[in-house]
Amino acid sequence: MSSTDLPIPQFYAQTLQSLVPIFDDTLSTSDSSAQTLLASALDNLHLIARMLTSLGVFSDNETADELGDKELVFMSLGWVIAECESRGGLGGPERRKAALERSQHAMNGFLSLLASYKVLSPEEYAESSASADSGVIAKDPAKRREAKIRQYRREKELRQQISTMANDHPDSSSTPLIFILSLLPSTSASRPAVISTSTASTSVNPDSHPDIRETSLLLLRLLHTLALASLSSTAMELDILASAPASISELPPPPEDLRSVKRGDEDNTWRLDRTPGQYKPRELISGGGRVLRPFTILPSTSSLSDRARLQGEVFRSSHRLPTMTIDEYLEEERRRGNIITGGGQASYDAPTESELLELAAEEDGNAGAEEAEEKKRIKEENWARYTDDNRKGAGNTMNRG
Repeated sequence: MSSTDLPIPQFYAQTLQSLVPIFDDTLSTSDSSAQTLLASALDNLHLIARMLTSLGVFSDNETADELGDKELVFMSLGWVIAECESRGGLGGPERRKAALERSQHAMNGFLSLLASYKVLSPEEYAESSASADSGVIAKDPAKRREAKIRQYRREKELRQQISTMANDHPDSSSTPLIFILSLLPSTSASRPAVISTSTASTSVNPDSHPDIRETSLLLLRLLHTLALASLSSTAMELDILASAPASISELPPPPEDLRSVKRGDEDNTWRLDRTPGQYKPRELISGGGRVLRPFTILPSTSSLSDRARLQGEVFRSSHRLPTMTIDEYLEEERRRGNIITGGGQASYDAPTESELLELAAEEDGNAGAEEAEEKKRIKEENWARYTDDNRKGAGNTMNRG
């Protein structure tokens, strides 16, 4: 019997079983055999999706209560497809970007399906809606950290609950793929996988545990939590790919006078860099301060004579890096807010806190003056108490002989 002649639950389980070595990191995704396995699995997963669509398993006007207990597990199909896509596309930046975009589309479809069937709690639904609206990670580091901590705690709790209730009791550290397989018929020959022999059936084995519905709902909530983290990671990688420099094939051809050098007609077309002056500071340093590509800082053009500049161009390395002058670098740092201004004589002449309190206290008949006078009194009292308790020089333990 071929794979396509199997009932859908067993066909799905067989496909997921082939992906276990990749999802548990036993087989590296950089291996050519892993990429071949992913491509074959994706073909099967999309075929299963078309089968479910033709059978009308899911509908836009239904809720989770109207689905059968053994049909809920097939809602995980979109998440599996997205995860497979995110592990592929290793043939170059463009192929990787296309794979990530397909993964993002499949993951958003999975989240929409969960929201349509009202599987999520109100808090989870709000997080899913915010993620779908923004499409990127929150810029506030504090909010991003709180979201990660909240997702980690929920993921840990859901894993523990699923491992307690799931069939065959998989460990809480198991991959989500193992949890999905625990709700599907076994692919081993020693145990019957399904009752029905019809290829259009979506029923799984009848001897599954009685809490299959509750376990399936917990699993979908776990996959929802993992999907939000995956979308954030995908958005970050897409942002990096979007800001990456153009590949060699996309660079403009060098001018005719640079293709041939008098000294032995040396060919410069192999060089990976562009000619100096073609890079802008924002192409070399990102807004977060990350160096996008190596570059050389040159002396300020205002203090560099033509003779020194020409001499530097003669005695230079055989390779050529992008350049940035001191003036351009300082301007970029000032734009990013890394240069602190102030201080100096103006800061020295500024009144101290005690002087400000004394000036404010001199304004008689003012409520602010009374408050400032009280603060000044408390400060002086605290200082007097401190000097009474600590003898002058008591803390100096250096050079005591």
